[in-house]
Amino acid sequence: MIFKAYPSDQRRFLSLPETGMGYQVIEAARYGKASKDRFVVFNSELIIDLDTRFSDFRRQIIVEGYSRISAKSESLAIETGTISLVPRKEITESRILTESKKKEKRRHPDGKGAADSPEEPANGEEIFVRLSAYANDKRIDFEKKKLIPGTYATTKSDYRDCVDLNDDPIDRYTLPNDEKIKWAFYIRPKRNDVLQRGVVQPAFGHDGGGIEIYFEKGTSENTYLFTSDYGK
Repeated sequence: MIFKAYPSDQRRFLSLPETGMGYQVIEAARYGKASKDRFVVFNSELIIDLDTRFSDFRRQIIVEGYSRISAKSESLAIETGTISLVPRKEITESRILTESKKKEKRRHPDGKGAADSPEEPANGEEIFVRLSAYANDKRIDFEKKKLIPGTYATTKSDYRDCVDLNDDPIDRYTLPNDEKIKWAFYIRPKRNDVLQRGVVQPAFGHDGGGIEIYFEKGTSENTYLFTSDYGK
């Protein structure tokens, strides 16, 4: 099923790190139940059962649109205190990039995910890009112009490779909702910001191989620069 998140649960989701760019995989107990189920959360707002019908549900979102689905979906009553992230290694799939994707699309076949890679300081000049199907991306604090803690992005150069080589961003960055990417949010962290750099691991039937950047502590104020249409 597809559900909306209650405001209190949205706040809880935003307090937790992302699993990947634009989504979280969580476990939580439905209200009144002791056992936990797994869900995928999009943009901290939409909750989808991660079960055998998951592919059908995400296809429904594409066909009907995020806003329409959100407007008509019932809220999911879950025990907020039971919400926890599913370890990323539990959703990673064993897949091998084809030679064409490695060469023609400049995908990266080897390397750890960003959260498992060493920390490094931002140089204050490099620009990163966060891709999203949603103009109101909840991981960006538009008032303070920064990324909130636990947020993913990619490098500007990898984003340009994706666009210029006509690659599929959903497959490159293993985005589980399959919705069309519409927005690119540009971020330039300051020198006191810390990031982790890695390779997107395969998941949700997608190959990955793009570059991902993880900001465990988010970024400083006034590091969000602007938003553009995807590919512009």
